[in-house]
Amino acid sequence: MSEIGPAPAIARAPPPPARRGGLQRFLGRPAVETALGGLIITSVALTVMETTTTSPSPLVVYGVHFISAIFVLELFLRLRVAPSRKSFFREYWLDILSVLPLLAALDLPFIAGASATPPQWLAALALLRIFRLFRLLKIARHRVLMFPRVLRKGAREVFFASGLVMLAIVFASSALVMFERESNPTMRTFPQAFWFSVYSVVAAEPIPGPPQTLGGHVVAVLVILTGLFTFATVVGTISALVSDRIRSGDLIVEWEDLKEHLVVCGFSRKAEIIVREYIAAYPDDDRPIVIVAELEGGVPQLRDPTSRTRVQFLNDDFTKLEALEKAGIRRAARCIILSDTSKGRKERDADARTVLAALTIERLNPRIYTVAEIHRREHAHHLEMGKVNDYVVSGEQSAFLLAQSAITRGVMSVFSSLLTREHGNRFSRCSVTHKWKGKSFLDLMVHMKKEHNALLVGVAEEERIMVNPTEYVFQGDEDVVLIAAGDVKL
Repeated sequence: MSEIGPAPAIARAPPPPARRGGLQRFLGRPAVETALGGLIITSVALTVMETTTTSPSPLVVYGVHFISAIFVLELFLRLRVAPSRKSFFREYWLDILSVLPLLAALDLPFIAGASATPPQWLAALALLRIFRLFRLLKIARHRVLMFPRVLRKGAREVFFASGLVMLAIVFASSALVMFERESNPTMRTFPQAFWFSVYSVVAAEPIPGPPQTLGGHVVAVLVILTGLFTFATVVGTISALVSDRIRSGDLIVEWEDLKEHLVVCGFSRKAEIIVREYIAAYPDDDRPIVIVAELEGGVPQLRDPTSRTRVQFLNDDFTKLEALEKAGIRRAARCIILSDTSKGRKERDADARTVLAALTIERLNPRIYTVAEIHRREHAHHLEMGKVNDYVVSGEQSAFLLAQSAITRGVMSVFSSLLTREHGNRFSRCSVTHKWKGKSFLDLMVHMKKEHNALLVGVAEEERIMVNPTEYVFQGDEDVVLIAAGDVKL
């Protein structure tokens, strides 16, 4: 057993700005991503209507530019919350290109008048909006993690290939109409160009016949190459899927897809308990749990079947920067560092490894919530100075529990109930609503017992918890810690 000892308030990692954090959570909501996906589909449909019609309706033109303006606003907001401009441009460069056609709606010096017909090169920019379908693929790709076990990797690759084919067909159909409608009677309408693109992808040759313009020839070659690439991707994915299925039944994930997940550094019996308790606390969370440890004798077999479907092992030294980067520590939400006494390491050496890993993790991701296990309390000040959120002094808590058991008979059953989610009551945390502003700790304690059969324990201030405060008046935005049989919401 071990003791959880929170570090002093001055050693805490400063939270990100509230406005920036709230904006980041807003942009990551499923409803926002769904709305963006709908706007992308609408924008592509309007673009097809605009580029395949000789005189498009003004409503179509205004509508597609209005949606592009929304995308510009969205990209600006994402730039505000991005860790750096370099990472923003690296991730959203294609989205930036897709809003360039908005220039056609502006009266810029290099455009011959606002009311004049835009030049041919500027009209061709409208096709760039179709590339925003790649963003739609990114939004939908996150759902691939819902696939069971080894199917996730295969589903991701097949999904990407299918999306690329869809993008190529839509783009090629619009481009062919633009290039061929004046000289080729078989490609004057979007349906004619669409079926030409479909047949060319499947047959890997221009059917029923090659285009007549240079631009049409280039587009046809790109469509044929897309078909060949898709065939190779599907065949390779199926082969890899069968091979993975034969070799292993373990969970397979794409490391770059990991986000807001739990990372456990070190493996022992404690790690299995941590994983089981974490899964019990978040049963609806399907994100993988990554365990980084030097594993001797291959990947261990976890006893709990539920844990086996959620855990991804990384056989590496958790003090190495490369191992932490691969485990997605920059995108992780929580990290638990277990003391590693394997390979005959002494307690002092194990504490040194724990401190080194904790300081590295906090430097890579200051927003992560880190808990570290050490053997000697004199090493705790290193963690506090490194702004590690919490630490555990192994061995002390078991001594405290033994002493309390001898002093107060039967108290061990109380601790056993509170420290596990498998049975009985447990600690939980809930947010105080604004209606409790100005009311006292005692008022909420009575309400919790009467309405939820829960015992109020304390009030959380950032990462510290005030246990049973004598006089406390709520401000309406705090979290409280309580003892209850299940989760409680005010």
